Amino acid sequence: MNQVTLPILTPDERLRLHELEEQVIVGVRAGVMAGRALRCIQTERLYRAEYGSFEAYGQARFGLSRARLYQLMDFADIHAEASALDIHVSSERMARALGLVPPDDYKLVLDVTRSVTGKDRPSSADVQAVADTVRDLAAGAHVEHPDTGESVPLTQVPPERRVEAVARAAQRGAQDRTRYQGAAPQGQADDVRPLDWADGLRAVADVELRGTGGGWQLTLTDRSSGERREGPERPTVWDAIRHARSAWEGEQP
Repeated sequence: MNQVTLPILTPDERLRLHELEEQVIVGVRAGVMAGRALRCIQTERLYRAEYGSFEAYGQARFGLSRARLYQLMDFADIHAEASALDIHVSSERMARALGLVPPDDYKLVLDVTRSVTGKDRPSSADVQAVADTVRDLAAGAHVEHPDTGESVPLTQVPPERRVEAVARAAQRGAQDRTRYQGAAPQGQADDVRPLDWADGLRAVADVELRGTGGGWQLTLTDRSSGERREGPERPTVWDAIRHARSAWEGEQP
């Protein structure tokens, strides 16, 4: 394969790049400042003299939709949490990706992302893919122990080995996610994300997703009766949940 050699930047192009990068930095800082100010206005209800709700105030005063108001405030919150951990958040998209997990997991997500991608500065899409995996592990999915190969909760993996274990889970999850985008077993599109459906069961039961010799299995333990139910083993997390749902929802009362 022929390697394409790009021309080096001219002095004018380097100056132009520097100017544009400064604009990006200023824009990020402005977004953080705006979000922080909006959060204060909301928390202290400083809009109450003329508006009945914070959302109405934001729309009338700044032309910002409800979704945009909360995006800016979440950006500021996550930026502050990351800064306290000496983690630099370069964009709103990266902040939203990190927002999928608790602040204590920010460093783990970024370390795993760099390990998997080999990039010192991974994209926000890369970060989100790994954050999805870490969130799924926190929700009950198991990870392969790097020493024993057994399927265990992430908390049972020594801290110094978690990057390795989560990196493997993220790589496996990337393959599984392509299958999640497809059709459900009955040939119909999922009406709810499989893991979201499983999370909805946590109100009444202990939910566990564990790796098995045949792939993955969903188990439920009813908190009131103690009854334990095991779904069928399937090759992916998503299919294990789908088939368990299909079996259990098809049962007659």
